[in-house]
Amino acid sequence: MSGKNKKEAPSQTHATLDLIFISLVGILMLSALGSALTYEFISARTPIVILIPLLILIGIQFRESLKHASFGEMTRLISNAIKGGNAEFNGVAGFGGWMILLLVLIFVAGQYVGMALFMFMLLYLVASESLVLSLSVSGVVTLGIYGLFAKIFSITLYNGLVYQVWNGYSVF
Repeated sequence: MSGKNKKEAPSQTHATLDLIFISLVGILMLSALGSALTYEFISARTPIVILIPLLILIGIQFRESLKHASFGEMTRLISNAIKGGNAEFNGVAGFGGWMILLLVLIFVAGQYVGMALFMFMLLYLVASESLVLSLSVSGVVTLGIYGLFAKIFSITLYNGLVYQVWNGYSVF
């Protein structure tokens, strides 16, 4: 029997990076669950049904990553990454930064505008696509999402902080 079915243990560096990433995702999902618990029950059902199993899976992955990770390695990786010396960690941190940017854009500008701006930035700035293609794809996808949620399913997505302030809501 060949070793194809054997599961190789991840390297300590990869396990530590997994642990850092899954910790950040877990913190974000816990904050989302905390936010969902403040909704009326009818509105909170869907996020809770999604987030509880997701948090269980994150916990399982965290436990598995913890078996192979080292806190000493974590400290070394973080200090090395701060100095710019770890490309893998910088990639994970960059991805985390983009996700935080997406959340901030949605919080401030709303679901549709935030998604459109995020897609445009990824296409134009990261993928180096042309301005016309970046605007076209962002616009068409956002219109598709709007049509699906707002028109077909009659689901109102979050309008954003700017919209709330301009319409006289007391948000602060």
